[in-house]
Amino acid sequence: MTYVRIAVALGLVTTVAAAADARPLAHEMAGEARPGRPAWDGRLMPPERVAPHVWVMRQPDRLWAAVIGNVTIIEQGDGVVLIDSGGSIPDGRDVVAAVRKLTGKPIKAVAITHWHNDHPLGLPAIRDAFPNVRIISTAATRDFIGSETHLGIGKADPAQDRVRRERTADTLKQLQAEADKRSNPPSMRRQYATEIRWIRERLERQMGGYAILPTEIVTDSLLLPDPVAPVELRFLGLGNTHGDLIAWLPRQRTVVTGDIVVLPTPYGFTNPIAPWLATLRRLEHIPFTTLIPGHGKVQHDRRYLHTLEWAMRRIAAEARAAAARPTTTKDQAVKAFDRRPYQQRFHATDPWTRQWLNDYFLEGMFSTAFDEARGKPAVVK
Repeated sequence: MTYVRIAVALGLVTTVAAAADARPLAHEMAGEARPGRPAWDGRLMPPERVAPHVWVMRQPDRLWAAVIGNVTIIEQGDGVVLIDSGGSIPDGRDVVAAVRKLTGKPIKAVAITHWHNDHPLGLPAIRDAFPNVRIISTAATRDFIGSETHLGIGKADPAQDRVRRERTADTLKQLQAEADKRSNPPSMRRQYATEIRWIRERLERQMGGYAILPTEIVTDSLLLPDPVAPVELRFLGLGNTHGDLIAWLPRQRTVVTGDIVVLPTPYGFTNPIAPWLATLRRLEHIPFTTLIPGHGKVQHDRRYLHTLEWAMRRIAAEARAAAARPTTTKDQAVKAFDRRPYQQRFHATDPWTRQWLNDYFLEGMFSTAFDEARGKPAVVK
């Protein structure tokens, strides 16, 4: 397994394993770009209606290195509420343009689900278009935007732009080496080439970006009332981060989860399982029929949510059993960890999707659960 460093959304960097024998799915190679754009275009897709007065703009249906969070658009009587804003100022402009095509009403509020850069960094463009917009989050999300995004606050930081270019150049060199490697199958080499083109475009869209701190804080819940599409912002507890915010639309029976739920494979590296599971159980008590995840397709049943809960429970149990054997090291336990049941449940049927499932979720979560069972606490931001 060859590990490469992938720059994710304006300085948030994560480790992705590049499998030498993987191949992309057919829809990954084809992409789902808008008409007139190449298949590797990674911008948000046009709004799709998912419920009365509710649309979502999401990334194309393929797995990639540098992701961008879904943006939910909710039309109320006197304006529009957004859940998340995109991962760059141009993303925010795309959202503003899409909203203006849907309605003449202003964007009056943006709720940020969590601090990861692909969710809050469209805010400058939205605030430029609508200066009176309310910007809402939990306190933890506000604080982590200020400390962890590694960007200027309120204005661009040229030094950070240089850092992003340097990091991305290193990443692109590694990806190009894999794209050129004759031992990689042709489909995999094409996938690397697609990632290279996409990351280059994404980098240019990120230049000059900066963070805006939310000014309204949700502790437990906050109601944005409306006769037709009321929005209840709720903090259910620790999930993907310390500050995950969800939105519940009772009239539409729609819940917007942020990265508490991500698909087609979950996203979690060093997260403690027990509190995240407790948050998912609280989510289960909400009588929703539509679930808009932080990334991926909208869900109209609970099957994926149940699979996510099943996976967390099983990982925790397997890690505890392995940690209970005093002579077993963590490396030995991770190597012996059987991924096959998870691959089956998450429909990871080819080497590429199996690799993403492992590297974005299985290996990190199992390792953290093993450490916790041996008395080492997990660290979550």
